Amino acid sequence: MQWKDVVTMAADVARNGFNVTHDLAEALAKVKDQNMSVAFRDLFLPNGQAPLAGLLTRRLDLAAILDAVAVKGISEFYSGNLTQEMAAAVHARGGVLTEDDFANYSTVLQQPAEITYHGHHVMAAPAPHAGVALITALNILEGYNITSQVPRNSTYHWIAEAVKIALGLASGLGDPMYDTSVSEVVAKMLSKSQASLLRQMINDSQAFPVSHYTSSFTLEKGAAAAQVMVMGPDDHIVSVMSSLNKPFGSRIVTTSGILLNSQILDFSWSNKTKNSSPNPHNSIQPGKRPMSFLMPTVVRPAVGLCGTYVAVGSSNGEKALSGITQVLMNVLSSRKNMSDSLAYGRLHPQLQPNTLLVDTEFLDEDVELLQAKGHKVERTEVLSLVEGTRRTNDLIIGVKDPRSADASALTMSNMP
Repeated sequence: MQWKDVVTMAADVARNGFNVTHDLAEALAKVKDQNMSVAFRDLFLPNGQAPLAGLLTRRLDLAAILDAVAVKGISEFYSGNLTQEMAAAVHARGGVLTEDDFANYSTVLQQPAEITYHGHHVMAAPAPHAGVALITALNILEGYNITSQVPRNSTYHWIAEAVKIALGLASGLGDPMYDTSVSEVVAKMLSKSQASLLRQMINDSQAFPVSHYTSSFTLEKGAAAAQVMVMGPDDHIVSVMSSLNKPFGSRIVTTSGILLNSQILDFSWSNKTKNSSPNPHNSIQPGKRPMSFLMPTVVRPAVGLCGTYVAVGSSNGEKALSGITQVLMNVLSSRKNMSDSLAYGRLHPQLQPNTLLVDTEFLDEDVELLQAKGHKVERTEVLSLVEGTRRTNDLIIGVKDPRSADASALTMSNMP
């Protein structure tokens, strides 16, 4: 499809109207009493109240922006009137964004972080994103030869410790284009021999804090994210994650209706939070990209074209790492279908404080087995939302996380 046609379709949705989702209504209700720009309040909270789920709403301002971008291309966003508006809106709130920042911006094309895991080619977002941490976790877990026949208490314990190590290493990531020492960290995180050494440090019957395995820094709070996975009958797979950081980003809205992000909060700095240990590789610098747990992931056969194809993504900051790791283990190692793999209970090893979080789907008997290995377990309602697609032969199955009220998925068959 042509660029103009694709963008015009999005403009039509804004123009013709869409229903407020449960997630959007709930998120707006949570922020309605917090600090925000007048433009944001007028746009999203008319009369000071959050809209009800299901309400039809239109964004004619956004439709006009998309119409202009459809006709004039992306330059309209980076060197036109919209650029002036965005820079002015930030300046009005005390920020330092300039039109030159937009003009000098360029996307960075990189090779993915990748490995072969039990005959599967796994590709994830490279540094400064935490896809390399996913590779670390999988490399460690590969040595256990986990299958559906392995006792769950051992599998869960190994996953918890492997992800804990991966999180600790990820806490020291930054933009390798601005810090060459990050490349050395990444090389170790991708190394199977290094993973073998880390695996030997894991005790099969005893949990340890992250300091037993590696030094670590304070992890920044998780970002809210949107995710899209697309898979066709050919060898093309798309897995995309996008985020404004905090829900509704900076809550600054331009006169044309553009909501600005708050990605700067993904950087680390001193005194950001109490008792924090900021990551020096993730300090703020002009042009630098912050460390991020946006980690779209794709899997295909390591050899040939026949086999399993998977695309997954997850939201909620650092918990995306544990969510994606467990879903991939379910699919690739335990040979579970995608629906079951997304529905199973999940765990997440929190580094500070040293606590193993489990969601409401996690079985009580499994909690007891983990506690017996020294894990301090706490329950929470939802850890992460993981969405996925899987292709086997001619069947492509899209599966939404059952924990999400608003996600959607489509299944298609290429069979005649």
